Amino acid sequence: MNFLHKGYVLILVVPVLVILSGCSDQETSEYGQIDNALMEDRVDELRRQIVTIAEDNTDRLDNIDDVRAELEPLIDELGLYFNENRPADEIDITRGIWKNIWFDDKDIGGPSDFFDLDRNNIYQVIEDGYYYNVSENSIRLFGDRVTIPVNSYLRGDYQIIDAADDTNVGQPRLNVVDLEFVDNRLRLGRLPRDIPLDELADRVDSRSIASIPVPGPIGITGELWNLYIDEELRISAGSQDGDPGVTDLYILRRAEYAGNLLPFE
Repeated sequence: MNFLHKGYVLILVVPVLVILSGCSDQETSEYGQIDNALMEDRVDELRRQIVTIAEDNTDRLDNIDDVRAELEPLIDELGLYFNENRPADEIDITRGIWKNIWFDDKDIGGPSDFFDLDRNNIYQVIEDGYYYNVSENSIRLFGDRVTIPVNSYLRGDYQIIDAADDTNVGQPRLNVVDLEFVDNRLRLGRLPRDIPLDELADRVDSRSIASIPVPGPIGITGELWNLYIDEELRISAGSQDGDPGVTDLYILRRAEYAGNLLPFE
């Protein structure tokens, strides 16, 4: 029915103006519609919920599927806001040191006959064009009778593809890290708590401190992209080129040194 030809124009104008005046913060794109004013009030709540769930389950392997099912609707809601409000300096914000507080790849950090990765001490040091996965691990010999603490440094080289710009506002999976793992090294002992992790990774990279090359996923390629990021929290997804049907989830907090983080705010 065409109201403009039924004499309803004056009747409709006032309520329409009232409705529009209350929706000035609402944005629409082909990827969805959100009310930014309402979402901004909820962002902090979503962030806290996600971090709480992640940190309550960092080192658990028995409930990964359940935790992901609990996290996904919260991340989807936060991601809708992020897609519409992606920071122009997202790439710069992504650089730096991050501590992984939860991930759902069961093959990483699971128990083995020889090598254990401490899921409470996994970090990313992201520089321009490359990054290091830095972690604390232990090598077990003769069953559990001999345990040797070690720290490892897996380097990935990357370029940014699918850059965000004014033509794709609202689109997910932008500023994608297209990566290849190129080196894996090991040092004896635990991660030092008094050296910033970017400095430590730089020393390993420049060979100014002793490390030894070890087997690893050298040559493996894949992609990483942010589902949400701010100065303190990063939620990323990743897939391996050889297994594109599987998308892993990573939740990380900003860090500087190895060890415990302050309570999240």
